[in-house]
Amino acid sequence: MDPLTFPMLVGTALTEAVKFLFDRAGAVLDRRAGRVPVEEPEQIDGQIGALTVRPAELSSARIERITEARGALQVYLTRPALLQGDDPGLRDLLGALRLDLEEIYGRQLPFGEEERPARPGVSVTQRAEQLTGHQVGVRAQDISRTGRVRVDQSAKVVEAAAEQVGVEIDGTIG
Repeated sequence: MDPLTFPMLVGTALTEAVKFLFDRAGAVLDRRAGRVPVEEPEQIDGQIGALTVRPAELSSARIERITEARGALQVYLTRPALLQGDDPGLRDLLGALRLDLEEIYGRQLPFGEEERPARPGVSVTQRAEQLTGHQVGVRAQDISRTGRVRVDQSAKVVEAAAEQVGVEIDGTIG
């Protein structure tokens, strides 16, 4: 299954999924902005255990994607007639937002009767003030269709002879 695939939902189930993701996006943005303490867990009806934000996953790029997705979902929530389960743009939007939120919460967020097997993979976050040598996020010979890789790297200063590599395929993932 494509990691961005979102299940085909209709009617109330689709509306509830959109509202759930919209609310989670808002909760993440509130924590990032400091309006709610980042370590404060969210108790959500229907979810086993509390959802806790992993601060290292709140990269600027991810927050920008979540902000844009939340704005798009607000249109759907204010105009429910636009909510169509077979809308590929909506399903892509929901799938991408769910993927970002799952990385932030460190767990899957299934919907409806959806069965999602755990996906093997790696997640790497690396930060450096000054990079003088090599910084490699992942080395893999192959990444299977079910595998996943997430690399978030940054360096304030990268020296001329330094190298920063996000993924280098030398071994198998998935």
